[in-house]
Amino acid sequence: MSATREAGARRPASLSFRRLSSSWRAQAATKEHWSYLPILNVMKGGGTVYEISPALSVFRAVVDMVRHRTGSLLVTQEGKIAGIVTERDILEKLPFGVGKSRSMTVSSIMTPADKLVTASPSFTLEKCIQTMQSGTFRHLPVVDNDKVKKLISMRDISQQISFTLSKTPLTEPPLVSELMSGKGSKGCIEVAASASVADAVRKMQQAKAGSVLVSFDGSFGLFTERDYLTKVAVYDEESAEDILLGDVCTRAEVIRSVSADSPVTECLSLMLAGGFRHVPVTDKKKPVGVISMRDVTRFFLAP
Repeated sequence: MSATREAGARRPASLSFRRLSSSWRAQAATKEHWSYLPILNVMKGGGTVYEISPALSVFRAVVDMVRHRTGSLLVTQEGKIAGIVTERDILEKLPFGVGKSRSMTVSSIMTPADKLVTASPSFTLEKCIQTMQSGTFRHLPVVDNDKVKKLISMRDISQQISFTLSKTPLTEPPLVSELMSGKGSKGCIEVAASASVADAVRKMQQAKAGSVLVSFDGSFGLFTERDYLTKVAVYDEESAEDILLGDVCTRAEVIRSVSADSPVTECLSLMLAGGFRHVPVTDKKKPVGVISMRDVTRFFLAP
C-alpha cells in the first residue's frame, strides 16, 4: 500500500488517529451530541433483544441467530437474565462433529450472568464503546431494574458514527491505508482453500480473529465467523473437519472489497449497507489485508 495524499507524504498513523479524533469531536461536540446523552436517548432504533432459554439446544440458538440475522441472544430463565450466547461462542466452544449442537444446551456455552458485563441507562454511548473495547466483546446489554432494554452491537455503534459523520463530515477523510498502517499488520490470517473449515476455525480461535483470507490459485476469498454460523453450524449435517474451506467461503468474484486508497468513511458506508463486518483490502486487485467494523470504530474513536 503506497497511497499518498496530493499535499505530500501520508501522515504518521498515530498522529492521524489523534488528529482525526480531536478534529471530529471539535466539529461535533455540542450538548446535543451523542457523547453527552444517555444511551437510551441516543439509540431510538437498533439494539433489539432476542431471547432464548438456557435449556434449549445450541442448534436452536444457531437457527434463531440466523433467522433474526443477529450475532447474539439474551439467555433468560423465568424472566431473569441467565447470560448471553453469541456467534463467537459458537465458533469457540462448539466441538466439531455432526450432532454436537443438537446434544448440547445453550447453558453449556453461554457467558453466565455473573460474568456478564452490562451498561446502565445512565451510560453515554461513548462509555458503552469504551466498555466494549476494554473487554474486547461486541455485545453489551443495557440493563434497567434487572430488565435488558437494549442489546448494543458493534454495528449499532458504527451506525451512530456514520450518522454523526453525515452531519459533521471530515474535511480530509483518512484513507484505508492509514488505518492499515495504524494497525501495524495486515489484520488477517491466510489459509489455503484446500484446508478444512475446522483448520480455519482453529486459526481464528487462536488469533481471536473474526475472519480468514482464503488463498486460491490466482484468486482469493473470505471466510468469517458469520459464514461458519450460516453455512456450516446451522445445517449440522457434516463435520467441519470434512468441509473444504474453498467450498463455503465468499469468493473474490462476488465479495465486496475496498482499495487501499479509499476513504475510511466509504468503507464504513459499504459495511453498513452490505451488512458485513469484514472487508478485504486490495491493492491493484490483489488482497493486502482485511479490516473489520471494529477496526473502523476504533479508528474513528481513538483517543
